[in-house]
Amino acid sequence: MAPSPRRRTLWRRFRRATRGPRNAALAAGIWHAARLLGRLPVPAALAVGRGLGTGAHAVLGEARRLALVQLGVAFPTLPLDARARLVRATFVHAGESFAELALWPKLVRRPDYVRVEQLAVLDDALHAGRGAIAVTGHTGNWELLAATVAARGYPVTVVARRVNDRRFDALVNRFRRSVGLEVLVRDAPQFLAGVRDALARNRIVAMLIDQDTRGAGVFVPFFGRLAHTPPGAALLALRARVPLVTVFIERRPGGGHLVRFAPVAVPAERGRAAVVGLTAALTTAIEAQIRRAPAEWVWWHERWRRTPPAPAPPTHGAAVS
Repeated sequence: MAPSPRRRTLWRRFRRATRGPRNAALAAGIWHAARLLGRLPVPAALAVGRGLGTGAHAVLGEARRLALVQLGVAFPTLPLDARARLVRATFVHAGESFAELALWPKLVRRPDYVRVEQLAVLDDALHAGRGAIAVTGHTGNWELLAATVAARGYPVTVVARRVNDRRFDALVNRFRRSVGLEVLVRDAPQFLAGVRDALARNRIVAMLIDQDTRGAGVFVPFFGRLAHTPPGAALLALRARVPLVTVFIERRPGGGHLVRFAPVAVPAERGRAAVVGLTAALTTAIEAQIRRAPAEWVWWHERWRRTPPAPAPPTHGAAVS
């Protein structure tokens, strides 16, 4: 029997009232779990991470249901049981990714764990000394991707949004700074000045553009539907005239990851049409990577949350006699 409206209201109030203590306990639990995982042998820690992902799949019903819906949008012909298996695999991948971050001090001593292809693309982009913009999505273990590129000696500045809870924000940024990443918060007052400074120092400015976040956006095709997409990478590349690349990380059969770089042509023209066109091209590259490894994207993010505004009704002029 469905719960009554009054019980649902009481439950929502309880969750809001206890959000702070629950987040504090969860953040502390994540921190201690990461420390314990980092002490285990790599195969054992990865197995525990997969187990944690399986447990999260069982417990996080709301995220699980949203992922099923989103997969139905992207792959409408995929049977429901296949979508359910894919959702479970996505959670397992997330748990294994968490373990890999905890294992970073060990993985950094194993350069074969993350193989990098087309690194010359990045070298060519930085050759002019004006910096480069690297675009990726929430595909694969993107935090491991940034850490790997920094460990290879490249100066990486990641553009990130501030996590709503300060405890989780501190956890994420603790890892990023520990691996040598420079962090720019997207909604900070000096964000654009920070990006210009990073490019002037010939750094790689890494941006993820595959979520419907707050702020400005343009609607571009994503899995056959228009999705509200941050245009910042395209705007910066067009205005600063700096090289633009895409980069993705993907699990290899048998263990480890593969990183691929690819150059992106920046059109000479500017203006809104150029921004939308370039953002669409970058989104197409992200979609292609998701199709390659659909279990490695965050399907529990509500990607098509916003829809394009309805066109204005036509205006009719006065009749001319």
